[in-house]
Amino acid sequence: MILSLGIGESSYVPDALVGVSQDQVDFDLIAIWQCYGRDPLRWEALLFFADHTGWHSTDTLATEVALPMELVASKLADLANRGLLEEMILCTGPRYRLAEDGELCRVVGRLGRKLMLAVSGPL
Repeated sequence: MILSLGIGESSYVPDALVGVSQDQVDFDLIAIWQCYGRDPLRWEALLFFADHTGWHSTDTLATEVALPMELVASKLADLANRGLLEEMILCTGPRYRLAEDGELCRVVGRLGRKLMLAVSGPL
């Protein structure tokens, strides 16, 4: 958005009129935010799995977020019980990955891609 100060008045010019629109709400992301965005560890876990494909252990995420493994393990098990993560039990411990089905999982993947673009910027 551009706020231009004219003679004695300010006026709002929507981004869509001057280039790429950024004045829009992505309504698909509201469900993810309402359910998981208020718990920072769940949020971090979802973003981690959106950015990292394949199976990952609990200690990988615990190292990434610098939190105790017991706390991270309980959150990952909760996300697996909710169907957002798939869980595979090995003799070395559980491994998790982002579930491949479900609308919320697709939205999480899209959110991860948007955040990566926002951080890296346009090429």
